[in-house]
Amino acid sequence: MNKTLEELQKRVKAEHKDVAKFAQHVFDELDKKSEEHRLLVAANAIAGISPDGELEKLYRDLSNEMKRTIIDVLKKTTQDFEHQGDKYWDKNFKDGVAE
Repeated sequence: MNKTLEELQKRVKAEHKDVAKFAQHVFDELDKKSEEHRLLVAANAIAGISPDGELEKLYRDLSNEMKRTIIDVLKKTTQDFEHQGDKYWDKNFKDGVAE
């Protein structure tokens, strides 16, 4: 997913880099929170508190789904930026991307 994000950052024009940067910051925070959660679960396991495997899988799946959703929205936004002024382009977002 990080590779896809890097590719999208390259496609975005300079005046819209802040959108891609925002997505990168969200990814970084999600990774940070996942690492904090992993450390907490490990500490609990050392203390004898057994982790629930299903809940841990759900946590990882939800985190990955959020990242995929962010990537999908960024792809659509990038497409709309690339086709600004094209009257034949069907916008991904009806309100457009004009500032």
